Amino acid sequence: MRTLPILTLFLALLPLATAAAGRPEPPAPKEEIQTDLSTREIAIQANFTGIEILVYGSIDFSQGTPAQPGTYDVIMVVRSPAYPLVVRRKEQIAGIWVNTPGDVFPAVPGFYAALSTRPFRAIASDATLKQLGVGIANLDFGKPLPDTDNVDAARFRSAVIRLKKEQNLFQEHDDGVSFVGRSLFRANIAMPVNVPVGRYTADIYLFRDGELISKNLSTLEVSKVGFERTIYVLAFSHPFVYGLLAVLIAVLAGLAGWFAFRRE
Repeated sequence: MRTLPILTLFLALLPLATAAAGRPEPPAPKEEIQTDLSTREIAIQANFTGIEILVYGSIDFSQGTPAQPGTYDVIMVVRSPAYPLVVRRKEQIAGIWVNTPGDVFPAVPGFYAALSTRPFRAIASDATLKQLGVGIANLDFGKPLPDTDNVDAARFRSAVIRLKKEQNLFQEHDDGVSFVGRSLFRANIAMPVNVPVGRYTADIYLFRDGELISKNLSTLEVSKVGFERTIYVLAFSHPFVYGLLAVLIAVLAGLAGWFAFRRE
């Protein structure tokens, strides 16, 4: 008599088991990148000698290991606001070096650093790198003056890049990002003493097999504080007053030196 209820229950659950067996498995969660900076604000004072910031992050729902070539790659791009920049060529005229007519680039970042787990072109296509502005060669300085030919514009652009590199304001490190364990990664970025002020952006891109699958954005504020900030604001907001004060201080310093070292 007990066999009949058990058989009835089995027949009732059989369609549910069959439907569950034929149902496709849900897709794996898509990888997402989470990042942050060791500091969100840099205060520049008279004793500022540069600083090194840490950019770190992790890959949520990681489906591979960094040890497998081509699994995951990370590219980091840290840049400051862009400003117009005038570039002039020096020429010697009558034994005197003078500035000759140059070029104006409307949007040159004061600081730019690009880091990655391996060479950029091994991670993504040239079109993708250009679209994302990855690499110094892919930086867009804006359209130069209309009366500047392509040859001169290329020379001026090369000069800007060379000078920025010498000042450590343009950086490229194709081995600057390293993985720690399965999905954690990190990179150190050196900010020189002459780093410009402003709100910086840190764009971090996650690639898998050459395809961009996730990205994240962080910000960093670099500002002057104390007496340095007062001088900076005065110089840019009230240049005429700043000039008068500079002349007055120079005159007073000269008079003080004259009184101190004058001979009776």
